[in-house]
Amino acid sequence: MIRVDFSVPVDFEDIPIGADFETAWADVNRRNAHASLTSDEDQEKLTDMARAVHQISRLLGEVGVVYAANCLHSFEGEPSLGSLAVAVVDFPYGHEPATAARGTLRGVLDSRGPEWAGSVIDAPCGPAAVFTGGQSYTLPPLFSPNGEEIELLTAQFHAIIPISPQAGGDGQRMCLLAFSTPNIAHWEKCYAPIMASVLRSLRFTEE
Repeated sequence: MIRVDFSVPVDFEDIPIGADFETAWADVNRRNAHASLTSDEDQEKLTDMARAVHQISRLLGEVGVVYAANCLHSFEGEPSLGSLAVAVVDFPYGHEPATAARGTLRGVLDSRGPEWAGSVIDAPCGPAAVFTGGQSYTLPPLFSPNGEEIELLTAQFHAIIPISPQAGGDGQRMCLLAFSTPNIAHWEKCYAPIMASVLRSLRFTEE
């Protein structure tokens, strides 16, 4: 097993990974403890949210996510939201992490299109292919501020790091770091420095 360590950004709150429904229910209620949600309709909404969190939590565990978090805070007087996920997946990338990072860079940029940009950087944890761009999501009514399905454009940051054999383990793996925010104007000043700090602090060890 590979252990992933990094500095968790301030204001980010963990999302449970692989949680059962009871854990998801407790998490939803804790996050909404400040609100007065006492009516039958409110309780039904909380239950629906708990079911959604439960499904997402199980899916995150199944696809190799080892850490997930989100933040809701104020930046320059405006509400700002961000989501972060870190995953480790088995991937036979070959013998050279640097070569694998360059190949990953070319493959991702070719598939994402001209609106995405990226480069390979020498991070403390090894060569990393990093990408930035925009991506649209369909937000279901349950999580929409107006209760209707909406299209949401997000700013995205992805880093893919081939885990060096020196980190231990009995196979080849890659670490995927993904961040998104719907507050596109906040990316450069607020979130880009945070993601750079996360990437600089990333370390892999054998658990």
